[in-house]
Amino acid sequence: MLMTRKEKELMKVIYGAASERGQCLISPMEILSKIPYKVDFRESDIDKVMEQLKIDGYFGYDKARQKDETIYCIVLKEKGLSFERDRKTARKKLIIRIATTIAFALLGYLIKVIITAVTG
Repeated sequence: MLMTRKEKELMKVIYGAASERGQCLISPMEILSKIPYKVDFRESDIDKVMEQLKIDGYFGYDKARQKDETIYCIVLKEKGLSFERDRKTARKKLIIRIATTIAFALLGYLIKVIITAVTG
């Protein structure tokens, strides 16, 4: 399943905050401070996107209160732990697909040039 832009950005933040064991405590303000401004991500979006990622099997989480502030207690699942590797693999596949498309376009052009040169 393809992730939305908001899901990707939230997963980057959570993956970056998680320890080697895949656990982290993070507040909504910390999340928002680490998401780039060019992404339209608001505090009201956090719960909805977190729930979507939970349903998709990236992590499990609970909410806690600490000094009148909400804190998310997150534990990455297998899919969440492999998030960065999967991102790199997808990027590599995209680069290969683009390079292959360019190579075939050049090959087609060269064949056209050769055929026009031979037939005059």
